[in-house]
Amino acid sequence: MKSKEPVSPHERFLYLAGLLTLSGLATAVVYTLRSTPYTMILFLGLGQTLIVAGIVIFVAVVVSDIRNRLQSVVEKRFPAGETIFEQGDFPDRLYLIGSGQADVIRRDGNGTEVLLAQLGPGEVFGEMGVLGNVPRTATVRASTELEVLSIHRTYFSPLISYLPTFRNQILSEYRRRTEAMGRPVPE
Repeated sequence: MKSKEPVSPHERFLYLAGLLTLSGLATAVVYTLRSTPYTMILFLGLGQTLIVAGIVIFVAVVVSDIRNRLQSVVEKRFPAGETIFEQGDFPDRLYLIGSGQADVIRRDGNGTEVLLAQLGPGEVFGEMGVLGNVPRTATVRASTELEVLSIHRTYFSPLISYLPTFRNQILSEYRRRTEAMGRPVPE
């Protein structure tokens, strides 16, 4: 049985906006069914205020959500030798290299570092942890000055759902790397 994720604050505000708007529209129905000066005041005063409040809350939630999504994609620069993340770290972000090179390194059982790959412009790293929801399987270190776009895991899935070519590229690379590690590829 899947556990249900908690309702986000945005969802609560969207429910509130919907409830206020429906309540405002209910006053219009009451006015339509029983047209009296009192129901007209109810609709013109309370009903329209509820509708406007619902619209304001909805717009505020949309603007906040767009701002959060834009802030989740960040350009970062790393000097040569700096570690982007360590093997075993929590997978919070995925990275797309704009310029420079990065080394992918794994520590074996003896603690010896083994260079698995060198990545360059246009290549992605960090996808295995984000897609597989597993700790980082390797350490990634900048071998030259490195410039990347970093995407937070929360917004990665919605982002790739709108970009099918990018999604296919990421999933293909994820499958290739997972198979190279000798792990079963999840569907």
